[in-house]
Amino acid sequence: MCAVALFAAACGSNKSDSSSGTTPSTGASSNITIAASGDPTPGGKLVFGLEAESDGFNPTVNRWAISGTEIGLAVFDPLVAFDANGQWAPYLAQSLTPNADYTVWTITVRPDIKFQNGTPLTGAAIETMFKAHLASALTRPALGPMTGAKATGELTCEITMKTPWVTFPTSLTSQIGMVPAPSMFDADGKGTEAGQRAPVGTGPFVFKSWEPDKAFNATKNAGYWRKDAQGNALPYLDEIEFRPIPDGDTRTQALLTGDINELHSSDFNQIVKYRAQAKDGKLQLVEDNGESEEDILIINTQDPAMSDVRVRKAMALATDKETFNKTINAGIGEIADGVFKPTSKWYVKTDYPNFDKAAAQKLVADYTAEKGSPPTFTLGTTPSPINQLAVQSLQSMYNEVGMKVSLKTTEQASFIADAVTGKYQVNLWRQFGAVDPDADALWWYSANAEGGLTLNIARNKDASIDAGLDKGRTSTDEATRKDGYATLQQGFAKDVPYVWLNHALWAVVAGNNVRGITNGPLPDGQPSLPIGGGGDFGGVVRYTQTWLQQ
Repeated sequence: MCAVALFAAACGSNKSDSSSGTTPSTGASSNITIAASGDPTPGGKLVFGLEAESDGFNPTVNRWAISGTEIGLAVFDPLVAFDANGQWAPYLAQSLTPNADYTVWTITVRPDIKFQNGTPLTGAAIETMFKAHLASALTRPALGPMTGAKATGELTCEITMKTPWVTFPTSLTSQIGMVPAPSMFDADGKGTEAGQRAPVGTGPFVFKSWEPDKAFNATKNAGYWRKDAQGNALPYLDEIEFRPIPDGDTRTQALLTGDINELHSSDFNQIVKYRAQAKDGKLQLVEDNGESEEDILIINTQDPAMSDVRVRKAMALATDKETFNKTINAGIGEIADGVFKPTSKWYVKTDYPNFDKAAAQKLVADYTAEKGSPPTFTLGTTPSPINQLAVQSLQSMYNEVGMKVSLKTTEQASFIADAVTGKYQVNLWRQFGAVDPDADALWWYSANAEGGLTLNIARNKDASIDAGLDKGRTSTDEATRKDGYATLQQGFAKDVPYVWLNHALWAVVAGNNVRGITNGPLPDGQPSLPIGGGGDFGGVVRYTQTWLQQ
């Protein structure tokens, strides 16, 4: 469903820190995979079907959604990843150590690692990366309190903050933490066009070619630093191709005919089909049931048509989520009343305005009587057929209570660009899937609602929300953090910058010859979060230990 967030800017060695993490991704009871027979088989090419194209692959410059993150995890390594319990753990970093008040973090990278162009991974490379983020209009807001980065040794970089940032490592599981080679920047530290089109990292695969809207190809990194538990060189695959196939039916058919080997999807109707096909032995299925993204309507609260909270509340009251779920989500979606699932330790019940058609009609009538005309706005989405059905369903609900709603369709890259620059009124959207809520905070801080390009895409300003987010970011006490995120949820109920529809469900689907579908062990050998956790995206996987059974 719906368009995705701008980049994975989540949306964490301190694994014993109980303040990090939330509901881990444990998989679904309907998961069906085929056990490996024998040792992993090296070689072969895997083709992965993506839901969309990206605008480039420099993590300091380009707008990554889940598709960009999938490719990023092939070419780059993240500094940090999540373990099976949802706690942050070093990945490309060897350690991340804070000072006493969490205003200075020292990142130490692993020794003897080289970028794919042969240059060494150093503390200076980490400094170059963070300075590029700090200078970027796109990614700077994701770094919150950060004020500077300075290499302090061959393998170390010191990160300074203006205020404590206890959960800083969780942000490094995302686009922000994927380390590009210094060659991707010019002498002034700006990302080059060549770097955007031909990325260079330390990851398991080396860029080969990219033809936008057709295919991104990468080959095995022969000098990759990781080995499996038996000492075998990683990755197993010789080559990987990412093929953008926006239409879900077309993507599914490509898998069933063998044109691709694996895909991802958050389309509930497709997932119903995958469950049946997996039971029939036609494919393998893994579902992400951890802390998911939410399918929502995101509202530009600063647009004159949407600035009156009565209009936003009327939308929420007019949204029949049960009917929407049956019509659009095949009846299997988990209906949402906020940003967290009820099973999340962060969840609190609020007085968010849920479906009440009569109350919606009254609000619309009162507004119309005062303003002289009914609430009128444009609801936007991307070309996906299921998205088209979704906005048509919602349009009907809103028109029935007296609103006047028109529809607009935009290709995904432009759709995201328009959203972050405020060129929209209401959009069908999917976002907020971080394992730790702080990794989503950049989307909610009031400071990020200002300027021409904003990461607070709803452009909602609320001092109480800011205070709650600060509690969640600066405290090591879990009870204090929970209180902060309760304030966040209460602020959403009051301001209604989002109309919650349902919690998203991601599935990774593969042909019967694919093995190692979910994330393999972390570099220290401990189990990884099996699926999801690439910043604030569910449903992403690494391909380091994926192979094709011969």
